[in-house]
Amino acid sequence: MMKLAIVGATLIDGNGGAPVARATLVIEDSRFAAVGPSDKVQVPRDARVVDANGKWITPGFMNGNVHLLDGWSLMMGAGGIEYLARYEGRFVDVIEEAAQIALRDGTTTVFDTFNAIEPVLAARDRINAGKAEGARIFAAGNIVGMGGPFSADFHYAARKTISPTFANRLDAMFEAGVGHQLTVLPHQEVRARIRDYLKRGVDLLKIAVSDHGMMTFGPNRGYQSFSPRVLDVMFDEARAAGVPILTHTLNIESLNTAVEMSADVLIHATLTGQQRIDHDLVDAIVRKECWCEIQTVHAAYQQQLEGNHNPMAFYGGYTHALNERLLIEANAPILMGTDAGCPSHDVLADLPANEREDRPWTLGGDHFHWTQSIVEKGMTPLAAITAATINVARAYGKTKDLGSIERGKLADLVVLNADPIADIRNLRSINAVYKDGIEVERGRLPRVPLVTACGYGKTPQ
Repeated sequence: MMKLAIVGATLIDGNGGAPVARATLVIEDSRFAAVGPSDKVQVPRDARVVDANGKWITPGFMNGNVHLLDGWSLMMGAGGIEYLARYEGRFVDVIEEAAQIALRDGTTTVFDTFNAIEPVLAARDRINAGKAEGARIFAAGNIVGMGGPFSADFHYAARKTISPTFANRLDAMFEAGVGHQLTVLPHQEVRARIRDYLKRGVDLLKIAVSDHGMMTFGPNRGYQSFSPRVLDVMFDEARAAGVPILTHTLNIESLNTAVEMSADVLIHATLTGQQRIDHDLVDAIVRKECWCEIQTVHAAYQQQLEGNHNPMAFYGGYTHALNERLLIEANAPILMGTDAGCPSHDVLADLPANEREDRPWTLGGDHFHWTQSIVEKGMTPLAAITAATINVARAYGKTKDLGSIERGKLADLVVLNADPIADIRNLRSINAVYKDGIEVERGRLPRVPLVTACGYGKTPQ
């Protein structure tokens, strides 16, 4: 039995309480065996001892919304054609690379909410079996009711210049039988499709309550994808399968529908077509404890987007930022999600230089950006760490094993060189990362660079 004791650090356990000075953590095999002040925790004689005096410890971070095949390339169009063509046949490798980048910088668990189902489940299973390194993956596969990357929900314009055979093959891979075709089916057939889809082993069910047609039709329109009767069928099947229900919404009415139906996680809850969330809806979110995944942008980066006339300024600022503050002030249940992925070096090289650094949608540093931004919006540093750890576990029903540093839970933790309560940006001062009680060889990740082979943001020679 492997025994490890980490002694002397200031412990932030993730549950929101005051930090514990001079704490001791005892790990046996993959779990915490004892946690507390050093004068109350006995170190086993046969344990290997790590001296962490002068350090700070947090739980491993949990990201409630990522796309390990880069979602921005696939969903937003830029670089999507070459990304999918270049790595087709190696999607499992790219997903593992992305999971390793997340792990390297302290995110030990990710929830992938849109991906090709077979590659993401294969990567999940390889990591769980110890055949590959990486952050622990929970996956939804497709967003139910949405088409693939070359559909009207994403980058339909690409079909003008690419082979229909390629476009159809990739769309079918992502849609997995629960694509936009479901929006015209009777509720009985939708039930059968959802039941079959859940049997494929997804960990989450993400439903398009509203469409994603902004990429084809523009941001000034939005549609409800399904009738209440069809949504009831989907919710029934997910509840019966014991799977968390996530909703995709991009306007106030679809968000209201998701809250009325008591969805578990409201993905990008504050993105409402620049419409203000009213107080009645906020009260309902709090009362029903619908977890709000917020994708936030800190002030300095938002200024860069606006200065560069980047349309993504619309995504992170203005009324959307006011909605974030409104939810924080109401003490709504909030969890970290970044929408980040493993972007192509070509896509990053095309950006203005000041948009590459600290980009909120690039895996690795995305949780640093998120925590800094959410503190700027009014959350305390301690609450931000809670939102990025135990709150994610609560939202997805994983608190038995994950989200905080407590006896019996999996030993995921980050050792820091500086105090993140004094300055949330100190989360960047990583000394070590542990997953399942084993220190991560951060300098060796990713093991097989593919997407990152030329370096993030560097133009290949």
